[in-house]
Amino acid sequence: MAASAYSYQPLTASDSIRLLVLDPSKDDKTPLHGSLLHTTFADCDYELIEPYTALSYVWGDAAQTDEICISGEDVTITPTLASALRNLRDGTRSRPIWADALCIDQSNLPERNRQVSLMGHIYSLAGNTVIYLGPSSKESDLVLGSAPRSSLGMYPSLDQARRDATIQGAKLDILNRPWFGRVWIFQELILSRDPWVQCGRSRTRWTDLCSLLLYNTPAKGDEKLKMLESMNRSRQGSNAGKMLSLLQARRGLGATDARDFVFAHMGIASDRRKVEGAVPIDYNAPLERVFSRMSLYIVESEGVDALLTLLDKQAEPSKQANMPSWAVDWSRPPSAHAPMYVNNMTSRVSQASYPIVCLEDEGMLGLAGHSVGTIEHLSVPLPWSFTLDVKGMTKYQQTVAKITALYSSTGGVYYTGDSAGRHAQVSLRNHEREHEELCETLFEEWIQVLQGLGPAPADAPDEHTVFLRCFSAWTQQQTARLRVFVTRESTDMLRIMWEYLHPSVAVSSLDGRRLATTPDGNVGVVPAQAQKGDHILNIMGSQASLVLRPVNSSFQVAARVEQRLRAGMRPASPSSTADSRDTGVMHGVPFKPDVAPVKHYAVIGSCCFDGQVPWAVTQLPEDDGKVFICALN
Repeated sequence: MAASAYSYQPLTASDSIRLLVLDPSKDDKTPLHGSLLHTTFADCDYELIEPYTALSYVWGDAAQTDEICISGEDVTITPTLASALRNLRDGTRSRPIWADALCIDQSNLPERNRQVSLMGHIYSLAGNTVIYLGPSSKESDLVLGSAPRSSLGMYPSLDQARRDATIQGAKLDILNRPWFGRVWIFQELILSRDPWVQCGRSRTRWTDLCSLLLYNTPAKGDEKLKMLESMNRSRQGSNAGKMLSLLQARRGLGATDARDFVFAHMGIASDRRKVEGAVPIDYNAPLERVFSRMSLYIVESEGVDALLTLLDKQAEPSKQANMPSWAVDWSRPPSAHAPMYVNNMTSRVSQASYPIVCLEDEGMLGLAGHSVGTIEHLSVPLPWSFTLDVKGMTKYQQTVAKITALYSSTGGVYYTGDSAGRHAQVSLRNHEREHEELCETLFEEWIQVLQGLGPAPADAPDEHTVFLRCFSAWTQQQTARLRVFVTRESTDMLRIMWEYLHPSVAVSSLDGRRLATTPDGNVGVVPAQAQKGDHILNIMGSQASLVLRPVNSSFQVAARVEQRLRAGMRPASPSSTADSRDTGVMHGVPFKPDVAPVKHYAVIGSCCFDGQVPWAVTQLPEDDGKVFICALN
């Protein structure tokens, strides 16, 4: 993009940076002129007379261009940078400015890698940072002009009408500017010594802007002010949080280079040293490698369930070429799906050690898996529960109330426990037939809800109808069982179904997902993109089951991969010094990698099937025959 025609002189010292020395002008229309000064952090740290200003801005559309003359050479820049420089230019004095598009040789990838790793120091050493939001407007002038000047003890007296108008102006204008939607800005804000917010020529300190707009706690639904409050709280805190938290908070924002979704947070993550070791800043690395390494780091630092939760929050599969199905695409905005329901009996899974191996060059993640079955039939995707008139489902809600009252009258729900977890029980005390009839009515109402759903365009015409027959057969099997059918004491599919139609439950695991049946007649909830024939698996160390789609691999690839996966999943010897990305560790797991088959899959998402508990809890026998090496492609 920027300065592509300029002949940069190399940076020699390890802490070298360039500064733009912007020439003065009293006329805004005068072309931009300046020079590039080579300096070091050591020199900048001792600069008392004229510290530099770091510029935080949005690059803008690279197809639109402007120019600056650097030491006699015309250099192409974007209009947004040109606008920022014109409004920062002093009338009589040269001004030292650090702006990434000019001060980094963007065409020199080794230099770019080094300079990006120094970004935190660049912003923290600057005398001040100007957050340039773009040209001024009536609303921005009102907001910036109303802010207090706390350093001078000046606090304008605002009546309620003026304050309301100011906050409304901020929400409509300033807080909607593109700067607030870019990934780099968070690090730049957090690390800046003295940040200022500027529109056109008007500016105010960040702290004063926040004092003005966050005078009262943001009301529920005030997302723009809540965003500002969260950013300001992070800036005031001792650290911005771990890398995973930062990525989750900034997921799907804007970035010219998608690798910056990871690299832009390196300087502020509390676990940055570990992250830098796992995902080094390297703009030569393809995007899929950066995202894969970050996903592997999440598995190693937070556990496999953390990764699966992130994949479930991916609104749709990645559109990036060669992206592994198990790697989180941080450039995609998150979905609003609720986390998949997890049975309390799975809490012991995370206590078990499990083998894991990553073949980076193959884009594969190897895990120990256990087959639960396959998907035979699917419902249409269920609507989001908040779109349903659940209070208007009078007969259903009355039936739920009657079952709840019956439980109370017979002594309520009680719990038994064993090594696997807690189990909800109910004593019906000769009210079994009444309970069975009420549960039959409950399921009849559920079937009516499902029958009222329109067909999905991509599904076979009769698929939903066939599913309903299987679902009805499953409900008939459940009604005679002594299970807790409603309330928060219910479990598995009964809990999921109760929550979906409960008036006070905000989100449900069924929202936007499908119901599915297996060949043995079981029912579960699966991602909307699941298909007939997809496999249902439990992954060792995971509290959730997965829907996976078989992937065909060539014989040559399969043989090469199998050998490496088996080697990586053998228990590591005490003297082993192999790279963790090619080895796995296993402690007391009934799993034989030398004989276990290898199966290749693409990840579709988490699921939950009634009564299914991960195999680490159920303690499968070693000769189960369904345990294998799962190669996620």
